[in-house]
Amino acid sequence: RHFADLNLVRNAPWKKDSDPPPAISLRTLLEALAPLGKADDIPAALASQFIHAAIMGGPYPFAILTRAIERQRAEIGKSDWADLQRRDARAAMAKAVLNRLPQFKEKPNFKEVTPEMDPMNSNPGYTLGCLMAVLERLQQEALGDVNASVIDKFFSGASAAPKATFDRLVKNARHHARKARGGEKEAIVFRLERLLDALMLRVNVRTEGATPIGFPLTLPIEQQGLFVIGYHHMRHWLWMSREERDKWEAANTDAPRAFQWNTKKTETTTIDASSN
Repeated sequence: RHFADLNLVRNAPWKKDSDPPPAISLRTLLEALAPLGKADDIPAALASQFIHAAIMGGPYPFAILTRAIERQRAEIGKSDWADLQRRDARAAMAKAVLNRLPQFKEKPNFKEVTPEMDPMNSNPGYTLGCLMAVLERLQQEALGDVNASVIDKFFSGASAAPKATFDRLVKNARHHARKARGGEKEAIVFRLERLLDALMLRVNVRTEGATPIGFPLTLPIEQQGLFVIGYHHMRHWLWMSREERDKWEAANTDAPRAFQWNTKKTETTTIDASSN
């Protein structure tokens, strides 16, 4: 059960033509909770509580979630292989904690976190995390590699106080999309804009004829954990190979149209599915 709870798609690259080990090692999990992965800084009490929960099957300590979010924010811009491994580990621990958290499961809007992208999950934290990954990809298509990306600058603020951050980011993303249109990037930009619109629709849901809800002012810690997972899922999903995407779409035939990139359907805009 412990390994199933931690099961999550990986973003850290692995050896060519091979898959990563099915389980993230205990050492990697615990080092991911320490600054820059320094083993000497692993909180001893937290480590023992985590191992106890794994063996006995009870809820993981809530402090694991808090610590994972803090470290994810602090190290989100680092891109060495060890950094990427720790990012995978922290997202996996956030998933495990939330899926075992009794008080969170009792909430009517809680949806159990899956190992890979869940196109039907409209939870606010998860949706905003997915949106963050789309904004990152749009910026990259428009500007290429930059010294400080939208993730480097705004991931921390966006995951804690979305309203103060996302209004500006989405406006900039529209500008990036216009800049990236044309030529060989036309197809990928079209897909990203359609995905951006679909996610924004979830954010701006109307209730009882009232004005759109819009971006929340703040996110509670559980939703911040879902933000980390949503970003992780969407980042992996956006960079899938053609073969991986075909397999994913075959397993998610009920996904909204914005998530169906390779499915052949008549559209007003021609999409070259091989461009991704």
